[in-house]
Amino acid sequence: MKRQSPLRNRTLLSLAIAASALAATASAGAQQPPPPAAPPASPALPRQAPDPIAAALAPRAGGLTAEEAGKLAAKTKPSVRAKQADLKAAAAKVDQALVGFFPRVTLAATYTRLSPITQPPFSFGGQSITSPFPVLLNNYSFVGSVAVPVSDYVFRLTQGYASASHNAKAARLAAEAEALQAAADGKIAYFNWVRSKGGVVVAGEAVEQARAHVDDAQKAFGVGLASRADVLRIEAQLAAAQQSSAEAQAFASIAEEQLRTAIAAPGDRAMEIGSDVMHESPAPPSETLQVLQEMALSRRLEIRALDETIYSLKKVESLTRAGYAPRIDAFADATYANPNQRIVPSQERFDFTWDVGVRLSWTLNDTFTTIGAAAEAKARVASVTEQKGSLRDGLRMEVAAAYAEAVKAAPTIEAADRGMVAAEEGLRVRRELFRNGKATSSELVDAEAELTRARLRRLDAHIGLLVAKAKLDHATGRDVPAKLNE
Repeated sequence: MKRQSPLRNRTLLSLAIAASALAATASAGAQQPPPPAAPPASPALPRQAPDPIAAALAPRAGGLTAEEAGKLAAKTKPSVRAKQADLKAAAAKVDQALVGFFPRVTLAATYTRLSPITQPPFSFGGQSITSPFPVLLNNYSFVGSVAVPVSDYVFRLTQGYASASHNAKAARLAAEAEALQAAADGKIAYFNWVRSKGGVVVAGEAVEQARAHVDDAQKAFGVGLASRADVLRIEAQLAAAQQSSAEAQAFASIAEEQLRTAIAAPGDRAMEIGSDVMHESPAPPSETLQVLQEMALSRRLEIRALDETIYSLKKVESLTRAGYAPRIDAFADATYANPNQRIVPSQERFDFTWDVGVRLSWTLNDTFTTIGAAAEAKARVASVTEQKGSLRDGLRMEVAAAYAEAVKAAPTIEAADRGMVAAEEGLRVRRELFRNGKATSSELVDAEAELTRARLRRLDAHIGLLVAKAKLDHATGRDVPAKLNE
């Protein structure tokens, strides 16, 4: 079908209005003269409605904020609890290493029943003499022993305690780092949830606009100002908008479930927005990228945890080398026994005796075992050192990516705001032209699609700013508590 000219469209519209007026006059009869025909009025344009996204995403009293989502995620994430369990295990090893400094005290109580024996007589001076020593069948003993590992104080205990202490500190920093990462992830999950809710609003607005346009197209088709193809095209656009709305609602449902999982929220808890996400200041970072990267390398807990791990492994390496040297142990024993073996002849009574001494021992096999153990400890130090280098490179890239997103946020928001204003005005003009037969359905559909895209770009720009700030704060270590930087 050929496109009708604007002049012909206006003529057809005037004829349709005139025909309607004549029909109304005929039905009224000759009882009263018909009033003078008024010129056709242009369709009234709706007032500029407030931004539906801003209204839908406005903070509610008692709603969930991004900070609250981060704190809840840091408390409830399973990986954080796993790191905290590792910290408890590391702290227990410190206690074990501390006990190693104490002398080893051993207490023992023994009862022994001996079988009866007959002592043969012995000859003395040509005479057979019966043994004067009694046979005591019941033996009781109480022994207390104290062992002091003298050489271990120099070669083992100090290094072992230092290694356990550094390992515990590394575990504490790792647990704190995991909690901060969980908090950052919780904030991002919150912002994605808010973004999904805004997407539902945008999709709903697109459906309502398309539905209103279908009504306009059908009216225009009824008076001959639009073709059947125009009506079908706009109905297809309505169907596409409804499909997009269903997809947006499905995505919002998934995003809400992800947030609930991150903060361990029960299924019956009402999720309301408590943070203002559309009015964040888009000021770019005041520091340079190099300054932010150096800040990350000095403040991020992950790299500090690796430093502590390296210190711990170096102490383990030193501890392992102690296997090359002999052991020196001091000992002391106290015995209260009946009979006491040091009392001759044996008597059926309790006697107390004691002894002290120093023991030097060297197990030759340990020397060869130490060679392999020392090489293993040295290799582990080298491995963690390389991991630290890889982590430093990763932190630099993480900061660079977050910095780039934060820098582009301001111009992106400004462009998105201008684009939405232009798209709204463009749709208004196209709609007015279409109602007057001066625009095609394709032009109106394109204008509506552009407005939907402009609203989504504006929403993405504002949410992207918040996500970029959350990522940059975590990447640079700004979210590290002050007590951990002391």
